[in-house]
Amino acid sequence: MKQVGGMGSKEMRTATPAAPTSSERHSDFLPKDGLRIGHLGTYPPRKCGIATYTQDVVSAVHAHLPAAPPIVSAMTAPGEDIRYGWPVQHTIPQDDPDAYVQVARALNRSGVQLVSIQHEHGIFGGEHGAMLSRFIEELTVPTVATLHTVLPEPPETMARAIRDLAARSEAIVVLNSKAIPLLEKAYGISTDNVHVIPHGTPDVDPARRPKVREQFGVQGQTVLSTFGLLSPGKGLEHAIAAVAKVADKYPNLHYYILGQTHPGVVRHSGESYREGLLQQAADAGIADRVHFVNHYMTLDELCDWLLATDLYVTPYLNPHQIVSGTLAYAVAAGKPVLSTPYMHAQELLASGRGVLTPFNNPEAMADNLDAMLSDRAQLAEMGRRAWAFGRDTIWSSVARQYGAVFARVLPAAKEAKEASGITTARVVRDSVSRDLPGTERRHTGLL
Repeated sequence: MKQVGGMGSKEMRTATPAAPTSSERHSDFLPKDGLRIGHLGTYPPRKCGIATYTQDVVSAVHAHLPAAPPIVSAMTAPGEDIRYGWPVQHTIPQDDPDAYVQVARALNRSGVQLVSIQHEHGIFGGEHGAMLSRFIEELTVPTVATLHTVLPEPPETMARAIRDLAARSEAIVVLNSKAIPLLEKAYGISTDNVHVIPHGTPDVDPARRPKVREQFGVQGQTVLSTFGLLSPGKGLEHAIAAVAKVADKYPNLHYYILGQTHPGVVRHSGESYREGLLQQAADAGIADRVHFVNHYMTLDELCDWLLATDLYVTPYLNPHQIVSGTLAYAVAAGKPVLSTPYMHAQELLASGRGVLTPFNNPEAMADNLDAMLSDRAQLAEMGRRAWAFGRDTIWSSVARQYGAVFARVLPAAKEAKEASGITTARVVRDSVSRDLPGTERRHTGLL
């Protein structure tokens, strides 16, 4: 059974209907001496996807906007001993309720005009991150929260926590348009102030491909790759099984699994998942065709591996996964993709940018892999479509879209504050949902 990713585009809300002009980028909502933004989330050197995303948002937004130096507040997990450098100025132990209040007060004194929050379940304390409310309640400036997980059937305690976050924030950002109806139906949240901004991606240079292929010693190979922190939910065993089924037909096919095992998995079960994958490849007689690059990759190294790749695969097992940064990176690098049909893949691989293959079905995955490799012209066309699509997701574009959201939030917050004569963020939040214009809708291929 083959599922080709030609689903067509969806209507979606976007943060901005077109790339703004220079004058629009420097509009009156920005203070003349630079907008000062506080950021809350995990942050490198902590090894997790949200940390990388937060760092990328900080770098991109502050490169795009006339901005004062950012202030980052980093969430820390129990037992962590991480030394942070600039721009991290505060840390919040996730289970320390007083720390949320103290850091919020410090941000109020710092002169920040807005706080951008990267939200993921598990990085904030309390039931489904309920302690985050203490932080927002104490702030006297507006907040914009980016949701990295939106489920179709959340537990009520989770839905309640997200409703509370939405009520306390001036704007919500989601990374996939499919989150809009989920927030409305499953969470009971009005989405008037919800904005879709795609997962940001690096801007790679395709001209470097011959050089990096030589550097990695993969000349003459057909390179299949997957990257990210390894965990059982990645479904890599199915990709290895698919490679084994087509290995004889494609003697130059090699599969590269890029990245270390997720630290949380290592703490609980060591390297048993990786070891099982190694044994699987050996048992299938393809130990020399499946390669593990077992370390946490720098962005430059990751981009080089994507340039060296011929076909990218995400065999993930969770159908409700609404965001995949690894998939976004691969598409923006112009790579044709073979993927299971989780929510982000359904949208990102539409219009012929890749092929969807059923969950938990290595036989179908092998058939799809064979079909893709046997039609090089179609494979190249998928790559061209992916590259064109990805131009709207590179970080410079994403930063403009965040800037457009901030541009809507700040004037409304200022007007509400001046009208009331009260400087607390609570009053601002009560009025902003009425004062902000609705997010425009347009037909695009984004996400």
